[in-house]
Amino acid sequence: MDTNPYRAPAANVAERDAGPGIEATWGRATKVWWSLIWRAVLFGGLAGMLAGGVIGAILGAAGVPQQTIATVGGWLGILVSIPVGIWVVRSVLRKSWSDFRIVLIPVSK
Repeated sequence: MDTNPYRAPAANVAERDAGPGIEATWGRATKVWWSLIWRAVLFGGLAGMLAGGVIGAILGAAGVPQQTIATVGGWLGILVSIPVGIWVVRSVLRKSWSDFRIVLIPVSK
């Protein structure tokens, strides 16, 4: 018995006709790109500033040198941006635009 929770349901999606699809035009690519960029910049920036501000305040209160605070804050901002970036990609993958949406279809093996 297969207990893999990530396997497609019994009616394997890859075996169904995915339909004709539509062309990945420059306009559609631009819509997806813009959706990714503005969310990543806004939410990544806010999360990075919040994390950097909190750790900066804590380290500053502890008497840590300014250079160390800046280094730690920079690395923390990068680390925080990784899960935020993944969340942004997931939210864009679930989005619908005026004439299309992105669908993930498993590859038949």
